[in-house]
Amino acid sequence: MFHLKSKGGQNLDKQTVKYAVRRFSNLIERNKEHRAYSDFKEGINKGLDIAKFTFEDHVEKFDLSSLEDNQTKKTQNLQNEFNSLIDTLDIRKKPNCSEEHLEGIYKGFEKSKLLFEEFIKELV
Repeated sequence: MFHLKSKGGQNLDKQTVKYAVRRFSNLIERNKEHRAYSDFKEGINKGLDIAKFTFEDHVEKFDLSSLEDNQTKKTQNLQNEFNSLIDTLDIRKKPNCSEEHLEGIYKGFEKSKLLFEEFIKELV
């Protein structure tokens, strides 16, 4: 289960979880290619969207409780969990998907890992 705890150790409500998901989604949106005029750049945006929705769908797997305790280890574990989740995604070439678009999707996945790291650091 996805837990956020206040400094006093009490679980925060579902609104807080929604807020965390929204923060990550906003971070993704701010980092999209807003002038995606190529298949590659459109692929990057698609990869970022897939990563965003994957996080939202699996948010219960992330435990953000007590981040202040052993902060470095906790943030590294969360980063590893997210990276593993993204690395398990297998995007196959679709009939109307160019190689450049597919390469962009995987580039978007890599970019999402960096953004997740930034997101975790903001939460701490």
